[in-house]
Amino acid sequence: MKRLFHRFLSVMCVMAWGVIPQTLFAQQSPQPAPPGITAGTAEGPRLRGMEGFPYSADEVTVTTQPLADGTTITRQQVVKVYQDSQGRTRREYFGSQTGSAGQDATPRSVRIFDPVAGVTYSLNSRNHTAQKTELHRRTTQPPPQTTGASANPASAPPAPPRPTREDLGTQVIEGLEVRGERITTTIPAGAEGNDRPMQITTEIWGSLKPRLVVMRMTNDPRYGESVMRLTNLARDEPPAALFQLPPDYTVEELQPVAEPASPSD
Repeated sequence: MKRLFHRFLSVMCVMAWGVIPQTLFAQQSPQPAPPGITAGTAEGPRLRGMEGFPYSADEVTVTTQPLADGTTITRQQVVKVYQDSQGRTRREYFGSQTGSAGQDATPRSVRIFDPVAGVTYSLNSRNHTAQKTELHRRTTQPPPQTTGASANPASAPPAPPRPTREDLGTQVIEGLEVRGERITTTIPAGAEGNDRPMQITTEIWGSLKPRLVVMRMTNDPRYGESVMRLTNLARDEPPAALFQLPPDYTVEELQPVAEPASPSD
């Protein structure tokens, strides 16, 4: 009996040593993520790996929506974006324009995200007021406890099909070498009352160093086509005053919010 027990322990040790090195190697060698953006924040999409890359640019988004009677509605929105070498960002929103209307010279709102000081500011440049919010580091929530009862597989809805990805190669946009990827998502028939499958395609063109999305095109049959482009890209350090609260603004303190986790978290 003792011999059988020792032999069992020997077999388990061999199996464990065969699994542990593979697990450690998998943790130390993560697969590189495709060019893209991380989870959005109140200040707009956070770009992965942008710390230490100062720049300024115009983020121009044109949305084209066809109607059932053949009418086409076109809207354009411009957001001026600034980032310094410490990762602080400033986004100036100029609202939506239609047709050939001129762009308003005064932004409707301004968002400042300062990860160094741990605060965000939402500025109203028309009445010189600002809302200040302190950021708290987001902590990992423990997984929910299960009661051991398994759900009935027959009652669970079928999982939607996984998006397909296609490598579009490289090109140069705004002086940066960028790689493109096309992501196609299929909505099955009946999922939203549709009588046949619908396809949503998104093309993302982004640079790897730094990770910066310079163009994104989305075609959704429900809402039309949306094209975002970065233009007038300048890789100079913006003035420090752009990331500071103007002295003549009235500040309102808001409740703290959780800071988005960094890519390394």
